[in-house]
Amino acid sequence: MALKPDASSHNDVSTPATPTNPETTVTTTPIKMGSVIATKPVVPLSPPLDALESHGHETLLEAQGVDDISADSTEASGVVTLSASNGDLLPTTVTPTHYDIHLRPDLVTGKVSGSVAIDAHINEVTSRIVLHAKSITITRVVIYHCGTLLASVGGDSVTYDNGELEMATIQMPHVLQPASVQVIITFMGVLCESMYGLYRCRYRDRKGEPSVMLVTQFQAKCARLVFPCWDEPAIKAEFTLTLSVPSSHTALSNMPVVQETEEFSSGLKTVYFARSPKMSTYLLAIVSGELDYIEATTLTGEVIPNSHPPQRAAVPCRVYTAAADIDKVQFSLDTAVRVLGLLVDMFGCAYPLPKLDLVAVPELEAGGMENWGLVLFRTVRLFITSQTSLWIRQKAVYVIAHELSHQWFGNLVTMAWWDDLWLNEGFATWIGIHITDLMYPEWRRWDHFAIEDRQSALSADSLRSSHPVLVTIKGSADIDQVFDSITYYKGCSLIRMLSAHLGTAAFMAGVRAYLNAHAFASATTGDLWAALEAASGQPVAALMHSWTTQVGYPVVSVDADFEAGSLRLTQNRFLHSGSAAPDEDRVLWWVPLGMVSSECAQPVPAVLHGRSGAFAIPGSSRAAWVKLNHNNAGLYRVRYSRDALRRLAASASVLPTADAVGILNDAVALAISGHVRTSAVLDMVAAFQARPPEFVVWQILGAFLESLHQTWADRSPPALREHIRALARALFAPQAAALGWAHRPDDSPLVARLRAISIPRAAWAGDALVIAQALAHFERFYAAPAEPKPFHHDFTASVFEIAVRCGPVANHARVRDMYEHSARWQLSEDHRMAALGAMACSCDPDCMWQTLDYALSDQVLPQDLNIVMGFMVTADHRSKHVLWRWFKRNYQLLVARLGEASALLGHVVSTVVADFASPEMADDVESWFADKHTAAFDRTLPQSLEFIRVRAAWFERDQDDVRQWFDDAYASCDRLSCDG
Repeated sequence: MALKPDASSHNDVSTPATPTNPETTVTTTPIKMGSVIATKPVVPLSPPLDALESHGHETLLEAQGVDDISADSTEASGVVTLSASNGDLLPTTVTPTHYDIHLRPDLVTGKVSGSVAIDAHINEVTSRIVLHAKSITITRVVIYHCGTLLASVGGDSVTYDNGELEMATIQMPHVLQPASVQVIITFMGVLCESMYGLYRCRYRDRKGEPSVMLVTQFQAKCARLVFPCWDEPAIKAEFTLTLSVPSSHTALSNMPVVQETEEFSSGLKTVYFARSPKMSTYLLAIVSGELDYIEATTLTGEVIPNSHPPQRAAVPCRVYTAAADIDKVQFSLDTAVRVLGLLVDMFGCAYPLPKLDLVAVPELEAGGMENWGLVLFRTVRLFITSQTSLWIRQKAVYVIAHELSHQWFGNLVTMAWWDDLWLNEGFATWIGIHITDLMYPEWRRWDHFAIEDRQSALSADSLRSSHPVLVTIKGSADIDQVFDSITYYKGCSLIRMLSAHLGTAAFMAGVRAYLNAHAFASATTGDLWAALEAASGQPVAALMHSWTTQVGYPVVSVDADFEAGSLRLTQNRFLHSGSAAPDEDRVLWWVPLGMVSSECAQPVPAVLHGRSGAFAIPGSSRAAWVKLNHNNAGLYRVRYSRDALRRLAASASVLPTADAVGILNDAVALAISGHVRTSAVLDMVAAFQARPPEFVVWQILGAFLESLHQTWADRSPPALREHIRALARALFAPQAAALGWAHRPDDSPLVARLRAISIPRAAWAGDALVIAQALAHFERFYAAPAEPKPFHHDFTASVFEIAVRCGPVANHARVRDMYEHSARWQLSEDHRMAALGAMACSCDPDCMWQTLDYALSDQVLPQDLNIVMGFMVTADHRSKHVLWRWFKRNYQLLVARLGEASALLGHVVSTVVADFASPEMADDVESWFADKHTAAFDRTLPQSLEFIRVRAAWFERDQDDVRQWFDDAYASCDRLSCDG
């Protein structure tokens, strides 16, 4: 699932430097799948469903345990202990091998009737069957062995745990002996109201009329909402699905359709799907609606037997969407085909299923969902047109690559339990970025990872309330919360660090061995380490133990003696709240140093193993500067001595981009934590401004000044707030003026991105020229929707935002009009979302309140609520307080809209509260939530509270330092313009 993201940025794995033609035959390692495509209609249940009638009950059409090896952090020290069991796991007395499911959902009433025939093994003597079931009622259970009836019970023999375990216990009338059996269960359920289980999704049908389609979201534990099952990732089985849906629908699932039969009297049809290979319940998927598709064929299947030369089987790849949007998905189809070919090359084995479908879903909890053979995406990730902004196009390529990589790493081989979720998501994040970088090297995707995703992981993991990558799952309600930046981005960073250390050839050899050894089964982190050790000959498990089982990461302090050409390095745990106390600082990490200097451009492969160590500066005493963690390949911060940092700043203009990014990011984090003064970072702004303008560097500078303003705004005089904005104006206004509003033919993508951030930053800082230009562009665009857009589409979101924040109040209603009638202005999907976000940028309190109320209306999908919240938090230093008052008043409505157990609720909570910066607000937030049910965000809330207190401490510690810096700057007028 996508959130909602190396020694060299282009050489992380052993793949070609240029994209591979997916039709080119490559040598692959075959994986036996057995028979996965039926050649005739699915055989009726055996014994057939009508056997149930002999017991007086209506038919469907009428009416193992896994040991949990996980890490549990001790909050103060970061030291963890391993747990060997988990009370949430099902007993191992009965385990399934095959589900034959028939579902008949009613889109009008919301009811679902169903049956499932489960081939299972009774592993030990038992008088009960325990499986997962939630929000469904089991009406009958019949058990056969080789066609002989063993037991039959009604619904009154079933008891339900409606708490956190979500299990159903079927009590048998007598003891069952170990045997292979078939368990036939009939049940009734409901279509879910939230975006989990089987739910109704709003869209427009072929006539353009509002309608609903059927969609499933089973990850992480929601298959149990639809049919009784063993809903744990390690308990894999094969699936055969039969679905009764409206005859006008196209029904999709993981496997191809083998037959459809019409029920003319009911207006329904019954769709039979082929039998799947073994997979986890959370990967089963259904989509049904009036959909069209475009198709391409890629030669990525198994090698055809006896073909000379070897040829691979064709795999059809389709993108489905509503008919009116079919012209928006060609780019996504082309991307999927290219990505599939690259993945087959990388993993050395064929795509495991006979088809691959991508579906654009208007209402989806996550940005993408990797269901095997039926991958779902939010529409904004697949609707890519000539009007789509460059950043959204880049994001689309990454998300497609991320989700398709799961077809192997996650689906073919699945983590044994959710404590190993990082195996799925961390690796898929790494692959997604790597493949994006292969396909579009000019985008420099790893540089962008360094300034956003990696920083997100480092920021979260610097909190005492963080968790290890190998995380203890405290209960089933906890599972959704670990789909977070630690799992995705720290996991990705660790994979990147390890692959750089082992070398790409050895690393990918280990990955291929891991996939082949555990195909159609489950695995743990230890299994991956074992495969990598065998391939590389290095003690991978020992090297990575602290990184995966402990909370946090180190800061490496550098004491440099340039005359002697020597370094003294020391590692300590890094905390955002300041230096770690002795009892918090007991963990030692294996730290690959990646040292470069002015005399040595190639990183020296030295490693810090202990608390401290002595090292030679590369190039010895001739070096003018030394830099650790080349290309940000390692997951740690670096704190340089004053002389070493001064030398780096003096050489800022010649440092490689990735190293400049690392120095700036570390400096900001060290200032927030109190390791250095904020004035030191402000001094660096001028030094790095002297570099040739680069998108990633200027993105860091702008983000730092906005963060400084947000933290200082509520507790500082207006003059200091304006001084901060004046510094930003001095940086970005000249940049915006030089770059202008028009993209030039010879502009690189990074220049286009730099232009796209310089204009809104200059406007935020109050540059009158940029604001006037943006308002004029908006007026022309709004007044003449049929005319060509008077500005490049990369600026659409910025123009909308500036128009609402800086223009007349009437612009608020205008962008709402554009959001509701996007076709009139020919807005792409991302720009329709930009219009929604721009509504939250008003500085008018009445407009703020109206926007928030509007966000709870039917005009805004639940998944898009956080867009409104996110824009409002940063719109104005007062707006987050308006949002907090509104949130408290409407909390129960939000819970009803999103669901009390929804991950989206946790995201909203974090967005609403995390940007405060005073002890009083931390206390207010903590007190308000004290009597609320917070199980869905009991990780997120403590982290948000800690962030608030970190920012509050930053202000209290450095408020005089920052004030003095700006006083001195204005006195000399040499660091910023004196126009403010």
